[in-house]
Amino acid sequence: TPKYTDFWSQDMGMDKYPIERGNYQGRTYYYYVLKKIVLYPQKSGKLGIKPYSINLTIDVPTNRVDFFGSRIFTQTDKTVTAGKRSITAKALPTQGKPSSFTGAVGDFDFKVSLSKENLDAGESLQARVEVSGKGNLKLFDLPELSVPNSLEIYEPEYEDKVVTRLTGMQGKVLESYTLVPQYQGKYPIPPVEFSFFNPRTKSYEVRRSQELIVNVIEGPTSAAENASDPRATPGSNKSPVVMSGDQFRFIKLTPNLQPKQSEDFFKSKLFYSLLVGPFLAIPLVFFVRKRKKRIASDVEGSKLRAQNKLARKYLSEAKKALNSNEDFYIALERALHNYLKAKLKIETSEFSKDKIQELLLKRKADEATVKGFVELLESCEFARYAPATREAMKMDYDKAVDVISQIDKQLR
Repeated sequence: TPKYTDFWSQDMGMDKYPIERGNYQGRTYYYYVLKKIVLYPQKSGKLGIKPYSINLTIDVPTNRVDFFGSRIFTQTDKTVTAGKRSITAKALPTQGKPSSFTGAVGDFDFKVSLSKENLDAGESLQARVEVSGKGNLKLFDLPELSVPNSLEIYEPEYEDKVVTRLTGMQGKVLESYTLVPQYQGKYPIPPVEFSFFNPRTKSYEVRRSQELIVNVIEGPTSAAENASDPRATPGSNKSPVVMSGDQFRFIKLTPNLQPKQSEDFFKSKLFYSLLVGPFLAIPLVFFVRKRKKRIASDVEGSKLRAQNKLARKYLSEAKKALNSNEDFYIALERALHNYLKAKLKIETSEFSKDKIQELLLKRKADEATVKGFVELLESCEFARYAPATREAMKMDYDKAVDVISQIDKQLR
């Protein structure tokens, strides 16, 4: 996969790969679109994109023909590359660049809003700084909100509702500040400036929000207002009321209180359960021990179960190795051998196709089923010299499952 070192990139994904027809160097080809990537350059100048490469397994005709006169093909690996590409990114103009510019490029709207304008001291409100439109929405910083000292401000929460299409990003990004006034009064929030470069007009544009007023109706007055109040007593040492800062204290909804009077353990339900429980468990212990003893004495049965389990294990390993020709047929051959060891009770040293065929027919297995089993063993041997395709491996796996199922039903 190419690396986009100097770009912000997003893979658009491909749900389908429809066949399309096109012309390349004067010849007609059918082709697939494998990937679509949206790129945003992060610096100016000539930027390189490393080649996209694919490893292919292809069929190549040979000079040999088969019995029917058809050309014999062989498989080989080939790496195909799209070649290196380069993109020239223009630098943003320095003339007329505002001091508030943080890298926004596109066509945007900007606004600052309050969740409420009238409230009491100690209550909270939300101030939202929002940029919406089309452009590099995820690649710049939003301007910071400035508030008077009498408003307690918390770290903003960032949120984006951006959709990336082949034409670029579109949507909005915002930061939500929590504000808590401490004293009554009217507090202005100064205008906020946001600037961006508009590629359509090829110029910088500046957006400013309006001044907002937070009106705190009820609450303590600040020290400055007390000092200027003509009704205040001269020489008074009265200090302003200061909020404790616990206005967001968590209220516990499930205290898990316990009654003062509790039931005695003696003669309680738990007391009788612990008293009678061991006596009720004695028959169960005898039953479990008797069953374990019976299983342990059945040496032949234990060996048979172990070999069946091993056969299932190797068959599952063969399924996992469908992408590797050698690993698949090694696992499949092991599964077939261990299955026969479990069913026919023969050792690996006794294996031969004639011996297997003779034993299976003697146990009343169907001739067609026996023939299929032997063909599977031959496929495993042949695969060491001639690699098979994934389709052929899948057919051999399905055939192994079917043959083992049929032999299980037919053996007596």
